[in-house]
Amino acid sequence: MKEQVHKFWEARNPRERVLLAGLGLFAAFAIVWPAVVQPVVKAFRSQREALEQITLTYAGAPDALKNYARLVARRQELEKFYGGVDLSSDPLSYLEKLITETAKVPSGGYTVSPRDTQEIGKKYRHKIFLVKFPSSSMENVANFLQALTTGPQPMLISQINFDKRTTAENLDVTLEVSGFEAISPVK
Repeated sequence: MKEQVHKFWEARNPRERVLLAGLGLFAAFAIVWPAVVQPVVKAFRSQREALEQITLTYAGAPDALKNYARLVARRQELEKFYGGVDLSSDPLSYLEKLITETAKVPSGGYTVSPRDTQEIGKKYRHKIFLVKFPSSSMENVANFLQALTTGPQPMLISQINFDKRTTAENLDVTLEVSGFEAISPVK
């Protein structure tokens, strides 16, 4: 077969040889480029992009680790604070008890309206209340707020308004508070 190709090649004039050689180069290029060169170029491009991404990740790692350490410390602090909190009782009864005993508002002199209840996971309920009561003592209001946020069943205050009435010491207190309650396991 080698001799036949050689005879065929010798039978061609120089112009035909140049055209056949060009056609052979074009065919080789058309086969070699997509089969060999293009995948290699694509692999180098992909490697460069991966290296750039890793470099960015590496550059941001110290900040991410610092933020993670801060969040872990905050989580431990919250777990320590709320570790002794009694979530088995209803936050509504606790709230009403604080209003009557600490803020010294007589029964029927205040309103507590439930706003929203959401389950958090399968263990807790988050309850939100709108509370309104009058007070004639700033000291009672301060004691109530302190007991509300740091007592045995601390609650979160999301909004608070004080409206001064006509007399000097009288206030109308309106606040939105939220508390947590454990969901009893189904037996």
